[in-house]
Amino acid sequence: SALAKVRAMRSGSAAFVALVLLISVVGADVVSYAERLLLRDEAAEMVAHAYDAYMAHGYPWDELKPLSCEGRRWDRRERGTLDDNLGGYALTLVDSLSTLALMRDGPRLRRAVQLVARDVHFDRDVIVSVFESTIRVLGGLLSAHELSLQIPGLLGASYGGELLHLAVDLAERLMPAFSTPTGLPVHRVHLRDGVVRSEKRETCTAAAGTLLVEFGALSRLTGDGRYEAVARRGLDALWTRRSKLGLMGTTIDVDSGRWIDTHSGIGAGIDSYYEYLLKGGLLLGDEELVTRFEASYEAVQAHTKHGEFNIEVSMQQGKAALHSHRVSALQAFWPGLQVAYGDLAAGKASHLAFLGLWRKHQSLPELFDTASQRIVHFARDAPLRPEFVESTFHLYEATGDPHYLDVGREQLHALQNLTRVRCGFASIADVRTHKLDDRMDSYFISETLKYLWLLFDHSLEPAHRGSLFCASVEEKTFTRNETRPCINASETLFSTEGHIFMLPPLAISHDETCRSPPTSAATVNQTASC
Repeated sequence: SALAKVRAMRSGSAAFVALVLLISVVGADVVSYAERLLLRDEAAEMVAHAYDAYMAHGYPWDELKPLSCEGRRWDRRERGTLDDNLGGYALTLVDSLSTLALMRDGPRLRRAVQLVARDVHFDRDVIVSVFESTIRVLGGLLSAHELSLQIPGLLGASYGGELLHLAVDLAERLMPAFSTPTGLPVHRVHLRDGVVRSEKRETCTAAAGTLLVEFGALSRLTGDGRYEAVARRGLDALWTRRSKLGLMGTTIDVDSGRWIDTHSGIGAGIDSYYEYLLKGGLLLGDEELVTRFEASYEAVQAHTKHGEFNIEVSMQQGKAALHSHRVSALQAFWPGLQVAYGDLAAGKASHLAFLGLWRKHQSLPELFDTASQRIVHFARDAPLRPEFVESTFHLYEATGDPHYLDVGREQLHALQNLTRVRCGFASIADVRTHKLDDRMDSYFISETLKYLWLLFDHSLEPAHRGSLFCASVEEKTFTRNETRPCINASETLFSTEGHIFMLPPLAISHDETCRSPPTSAATVNQTASC
């Protein structure tokens, strides 16, 4: 089956995984073993510097302004729609939970959980993005809670499921967004009042189609199938409106289902829709979603691939009608997704193209025009995005090629030399001059630094590794008798925000009925497909 094939390609046989681990330990001669140890520890220090700066100067506001050394206020909306991710719910704190857990940073993690349980609530007079609050906040809460089920005591001896309770409360406040004739969710919702009358009735494909992992996980953890059902209905509504070529548009009317912007690509506005076809299928054991991804992948590669990069084309006419030659920094996730799907050769080629672009400025501009070979004038910034380092990590995991350690080292040094400031790390306002912007998005800790740390940690021998992932294929899933509990990486997936979710066994049927909320790792697996 398509699902079994992708799962097999993703995890590989035990012999292949063992070989990759061996290559990663003894074959990485570009970056010496001693330097890999130092780079892993330097990445850990970067996490501490960013997180501690937020806690000292940004908390309890959602994000840190690293140049001003103060929090970004959700109630001022200084940047217009860019601030739709802010909700007054300590966004960076919640978004950092899975990173702290993965790094086994017990003191910071346990304190963070205590603060979230004490201070975070969602009965707020604020309008937020359904997409951003789902992937960052709902995902952050659920991932940390699910990890605690795998490793009891991870969040502290006093933890009693508070993160799951908060996740349910948030999800209920997001549910009104799905009450549309098509099932496509409205882009924004008021956390207290639901969808306001003045709210725009259009959304982008990525926003409507990147909810199933988190909502599906919530259904699995609570036994309430409503959450998965509404997210799946929205995803189905998009799928039925694909063009005859199998391509998606960029923005759509949630009431009529009519496409508004009909250009197609893999960048901003569409990107993570493709990611969640595959990951939603893997998480929920859903054969149909994986088959949809396979068809979409073939269509995208056939019609948007133009030279080294994927560009934008008409969703109806494909490569016969080019829309633009612009390449978005967000597209750098694509090599990692190609690796997850099993198209390793294409992933390597895609990553190499982005590496060439990255090396021009030690960062990726938000938009680059491949026809003119120039940065788009209104998109010269580089806001500490994770996609390129994410793909670098996944390619190293899949190949053990030391080249990717060298690329990671370049990225680490660039972040340290160009963006580090006294109060955290600052985004780059202009990649040509490296002028800085007063911005440190929550994803910098939840994704960018997480993948950078994992890259070097996973290049080390098992005895020297620090992550929550088991260090060798021989290790089993956590049991209470282990002195150093761990989880098997092949039994997990990363959400689009870098949060970790457990995959179900292939044997579980997608039609199995959920009856009661799981209370342990064992019962989580019993309801994994709901």
